[in-house]
Amino acid sequence: MVAVPHKDAERFVASPPESVFIFLVHGADAGMVRERALSIVNKRVDDRHDPFQFVELSGDAVSIDPLTLLDEANTQPLFGGRRAILVETGAKSVIPAVTSLISAPPGDCTVVLTASALKKDAPLRKLVEGAKQGAGIECQPDTEQDIHALVDRTLKEANLVASPEARALLLAALGEDRLMSRAELSKLLLYMHGRSHVEAADVEAIVAHASSIASDRVVAAAFGGDAGETLDAYFAQGGDAGSVLFGALRYAVALHRARASMERENGRMDVGINMLFRAGFGFMHRALMEEQLKAWTSARLQALIEPLREAQTRARANASSAQMEAERALWRVAKAARQSRSGAPSGK
Repeated sequence: MVAVPHKDAERFVASPPESVFIFLVHGADAGMVRERALSIVNKRVDDRHDPFQFVELSGDAVSIDPLTLLDEANTQPLFGGRRAILVETGAKSVIPAVTSLISAPPGDCTVVLTASALKKDAPLRKLVEGAKQGAGIECQPDTEQDIHALVDRTLKEANLVASPEARALLLAALGEDRLMSRAELSKLLLYMHGRSHVEAADVEAIVAHASSIASDRVVAAAFGGDAGETLDAYFAQGGDAGSVLFGALRYAVALHRARASMERENGRMDVGINMLFRAGFGFMHRALMEEQLKAWTSARLQALIEPLREAQTRARANASSAQMEAERALWRVAKAARQSRSGAPSGK
């Protein structure tokens, strides 16, 4: 019947046509696929947790015995009403069972198939999208705009207001997987119970990526010329030396690439900013990004990369001296940052 593109998927899933009984939800973001599949189920049954109304089947079980799907689809709920089935397809083909189902659609049953990303000419896509009562729904990973909307919607529904820094931290930490993103936001909502304003410290305390975000903040401070109180506080709170060294190396490489791109583009600031965002440093204020991109040259940044690699290697080889290596490396970065701002030649 229809192939629903990613841009129309949310709207379609919010109100799936009654004329469709079999859905194929597929895409690289497994969390989003699962979320949309269950959303369709919730629209078609009164209680998804009632085993008489909803059942999940494995694709392997269906492929071994195609009649399993047919029998379940034609089973009447004990107390009447509609029924839904979710099949998580795998490596084995469910096409024989789906073909039989399409040729004889059940009366009051919705069937939702889930799969990883499928090409347009994939047999299962062609079968379901070509069926009179079928629909294929494409799920692509969340874009930056999608994550912005998810965060704003979640905070608004919970009557929470986030500071600009807290919001930036959230945006930097989410997006790998839709269900993981929702889970992290749910943890934050529980943590914020009884309060209305979300601060950066709240996000750092609860979000899964907090440790990497905390080390990134120390690194950003060092590249701005400060390796004092921020670094001391990081280790006082149990910060990991390996994480901060890796973060420093990662940021040096990202900043070097961003600055080198700017230099090739006649100093265009937006080029450098976009590269830092794509590298995962969107938690930083734009003003700080601009300040550091202006202060550093690609040559000065290049001179830091190898010493940071060497410090990381030494820290891995000797755990007892890892914190000392991290402190020395960050102080060296901060010193170079101050020299960059003043225009002094870089020291060895």
